[in-house]
Amino acid sequence: MKIVQNETNIGLIRKNNEDIAISKIHPKDENIILLLVADGMGGKEFGEIASTYVAKSIEKWFTSRSTSTLENTEKAEDQLRETIEKANHNLIEKYGENVLGTTLTVALITKKTTLILNAGDSRAYIYQKKKLIQVSEDDSDVWFYYKYGAVKKDDLRFFYNNNIITSCVGISKDLCNIRSTILESNSYEMILLFTDGVTDLITDRKIKKIIETSPKKKILLNIIDEAVNKEQHLRIPLYLKRKKYSKYILPFKGRDNASGAIYSK
Repeated sequence: MKIVQNETNIGLIRKNNEDIAISKIHPKDENIILLLVADGMGGKEFGEIASTYVAKSIEKWFTSRSTSTLENTEKAEDQLRETIEKANHNLIEKYGENVLGTTLTVALITKKTTLILNAGDSRAYIYQKKKLIQVSEDDSDVWFYYKYGAVKKDDLRFFYNNNIITSCVGISKDLCNIRSTILESNSYEMILLFTDGVTDLITDRKIKKIIETSPKKKILLNIIDEAVNKEQHLRIPLYLKRKKYSKYILPFKGRDNASGAIYSK
C-alpha cells in the first residue's frame, strides 16, 4: 500500500509555525512523487514567508514539468537547482540580505531513482532492510564533529550551537550551497524527511522503533507526536562533558515546530 503523507505541528512554545511540509504525486504519473520539508528562520513572520515561498516555487515547478523531464535525473536536478537559486535571489531582492531564510530538503522520486537536494539541517532518511539510514548531510556548525568521528550523531543535539546552519535559501548568495544526493535504486521501503524540530528531540533509534511498531498510516503522525508531546529523558553523555567542546543544552519536548514528509511503498 503506497503512502504519501506530510505533517506539521507548531509545537508547544512557538507562536508561529515557520515550517512547511509537502507530499505530492505528479498529476500525470503516480510513480513520480515530490517530498519537501523547509524550516524558516528570521523571526516573527519572516521564517514562514521564506519557507512557504521556496516550497511553493518548487511545488509549482514539479506540477508543471513533463514526466519525461522529471524522469531525466540530470535535467531534473539542473532545473530544480535553478528553481531554488531563483527563489533565493527573489527573496534577497525583496527583503534584503540576512533578513530571512529557510532550510530545505526535497526529494524527487521516480520509478527508478530518487534525487535529494538539501541546504541546512533538515534531513532525509531511507528505511531499508530494518535499517534507518540518513542519506543527507547537515549543513551545521556541529556536523563535522560527527563526520570526523569525534561525537556520536545523536549527541549533536546537546550542543548549544546545534541550530547554527552553514547553508540555507534566502539569507545570501554565498550561503545558498545546495547538496545533491542521487539514489540510483529505489529499493528502499520508505523515505522520510524531517525538520530539526523532530531530529533534535528524538534519536534515529527512536524513529526506527516507531516505524517498526506503528501502522503504516500512523508512522509519520506518531513520530511528530513523539517529538512534540513526549518526554525523552535526555542526558548529556559523560564523554561530552569531559571533552568540553562547547556549552551544552538539554532539548525539551515541543520547543520547536516539527514537520515531516514520507513516502512508503
